Amino acid sequence: MNFLHKYGIEKQSDGVILTLYVLDFDTEFANELGTTGTSTYQDEIGQYAQQRFPTFKINAIKIVAGGILIGMFSFTSITQSKTTVKAASQDQTLINTLTYSVKSGDSLSLIAKKYRLTTNELKLFNQLTSDTIKVGQVLNIPLLKYDVKSGDSLSVLAKQFGTTSDRIKQLNSLTSDVIYLGQSLYVPVASTVSTAPTSTITQPKTTTYTVQSGDSLSVIAKNFQTTVSSIKEANSLTTDIIRVGQTLNIPGKVNESPSVTTQPSQELTKYTVMSGDSLSVLAKRFNTSVEDIKKQNSLTTDTIYLGQMLVIPSSSEAKTAVESKTIPVSYKVVAGDTLSGIAKAFGLSVSFIKEINNLTSDTIYLGQTLQLKKQPTTKTYVVKNGDTLSEIAKEHGTTTEEMVKINQLTSTNIAVGQVLTINSTNGTASATIENSLTYRTHTVQSGDNIWDLSVKYGIPQAELLRANNLTTSSRLTIGQKLKIPVHQIAVQKTVSEHHGEYLTWWTEAQYVFPIGKVATVIDFQTGKSFKVKRTVGANHADSETLTTTDTNIAKGIWGGYSWSTRAVIVEIDGREIAASMSFYPHDVDYVPNNGINGHFDIHFKDSTRHKDGKVDPYHQEKIRIAAGVE
Repeated sequence: MNFLHKYGIEKQSDGVILTLYVLDFDTEFANELGTTGTSTYQDEIGQYAQQRFPTFKINAIKIVAGGILIGMFSFTSITQSKTTVKAASQDQTLINTLTYSVKSGDSLSLIAKKYRLTTNELKLFNQLTSDTIKVGQVLNIPLLKYDVKSGDSLSVLAKQFGTTSDRIKQLNSLTSDVIYLGQSLYVPVASTVSTAPTSTITQPKTTTYTVQSGDSLSVIAKNFQTTVSSIKEANSLTTDIIRVGQTLNIPGKVNESPSVTTQPSQELTKYTVMSGDSLSVLAKRFNTSVEDIKKQNSLTTDTIYLGQMLVIPSSSEAKTAVESKTIPVSYKVVAGDTLSGIAKAFGLSVSFIKEINNLTSDTIYLGQTLQLKKQPTTKTYVVKNGDTLSEIAKEHGTTTEEMVKINQLTSTNIAVGQVLTINSTNGTASATIENSLTYRTHTVQSGDNIWDLSVKYGIPQAELLRANNLTTSSRLTIGQKLKIPVHQIAVQKTVSEHHGEYLTWWTEAQYVFPIGKVATVIDFQTGKSFKVKRTVGANHADSETLTTTDTNIAKGIWGGYSWSTRAVIVEIDGREIAASMSFYPHDVDYVPNNGINGHFDIHFKDSTRHKDGKVDPYHQEKIRIAAGVE
């Protein structure tokens, strides 16, 4: 008899009724299910149930094949007839959890992200002492798959399963307390449940606290002499957002890191390794050294991995790269470095580093020296009619103050024919503190047109026309000078490593994801990803999959072609942006041989529909979920 992995649990006051699904059956099998005693089939089913569900107190078993209930029998009669089986009355803990088989490329943090859990929850539930997992390993996921029944509500389910309404909403991306009959929900299982004897772990004492107006996690942590991370872990919180009236479990004061000797001037910071990180990047970010991090974490090599928890000894004056305006002129690549990690550490963009170092790919090598600032070049400029000092400075990537200084001017007044010395960088680093706008110059060549230039420089056609006082009917002439807007978009802090930057479409996101740009779309709920290219669209990003494989992945996520909206993260040059996407190909098509005909819609904060220019509330709701601001 072939049993499926699929099963169902119906809770009773003193146990459960187990439903098993089989691939094949016959009339004899169905008839024998109705008898008692030592039926061969009943014995086989009973043995399978005991081996597969050793922690269940099973009162009866139902058998379903082809969606039809073909029989049910008492399990107690079987267990009592077998002397080798433990008494059915033995106290067991009910655990009806999902399982996951580890695949190549998986890490605990990626698996946790897929199920919207924390790495620590997975480790504790599976009794793991490290973050190391191996291909083929089966992990128990502390979630129940529950079908809503008549009379259920979030508060009822929360009470029944010992959790909170907010936690159930978070696991299922619910934006309200409304649930409906037959809806499938993920419900958390307490991570302290164990199916086997384990060594005793002393848990810190906890107390409960009701959130008051003006409270924040940091304020509460300080008042109770604990940490923000401890409170979040005790309450399964994935963000720092709390609300008035919310009840929190407050853990007692505990030591969060091993007792080690550190310099008096250093502080300890718990940090989860993210994509692009390396020991050298973290050392620079936290104003410490690679050796100190290795010593603090008992590391014997420079290798770290995604999702790994590190204790970072850092100076009390340490700042992240986004918070610090100081960027070195150059950086020497060390073991473990990636281009995206270096860019993130210094608040730059991957494309900027590639441009100033003449890189044609993201590949870097050990010992390579990368320039992080454009080196100024000195040249002369003859003032023309209509020029101003500020416009000349902007066009050549410098400032008015610098122009006044190097030309020993007493004012900003200049004259036609005057020769000026310019220390030019031809553009500046991608903005690290705030958004900024500069301009570069393009000299029109044979074959140029406004649309192609707008795509080439990654700016909307309307903006390029406006910057040059042109219209769509204007003609370009060879040798004509065009002002090209260059937008530097600041890297915004995210709610957590699982969420994306909340960038406004009109002033930020459309410049990070311009037409012609290739990106990776990551489905927020499942963690599955595929490649896309933005091919057109001004109100939002009209995009297409790159290959048939990408199309098939997207179809698997949406269940085919669908206008339904889903929260997604769009990864562009190492930056992860909160977005929403529907997958229904329509209208014009640019990418050939990708398995679809047409493009689909990707929306960002405040983007609008093409048909009426209005914001789509369904997309905006999903964008807020991806950003963690809901």
